Amino acid sequence: MILPPIPIAMSVTEQRTHAKELLDRIDDEFFAAVYNLMETYVNKQKSRVMGYTPKGEAITVGEFLEQADEQVARAKAGEGISVAELRKQSDEWLARIK
Repeated sequence: MILPPIPIAMSVTEQRTHAKELLDRIDDEFFAAVYNLMETYVNKQKSRVMGYTPKGEAITVGEFLEQADEQVARAKAGEGISVAELRKQSDEWLARIK
């Protein structure tokens, strides 16, 4: 199968669109290899340390994303505090250090 030439200056968005077209054209063996490469890369990124807790414990990208998803779900469920309550608590915290 002959593929058309790839334009030299493609944006990332154009590359992603073109990659989806290419995936539909490749055989199953090559697809499996590409899939495994992408899966390995994504999993490696999730295990990267992105920061530390105040106690010095590492926080990975995967842990951060998991916690963020949980917090978004809680907010959507109506849990949490209002902005007014947050301001009140913040003023109390600041008053302690003045």
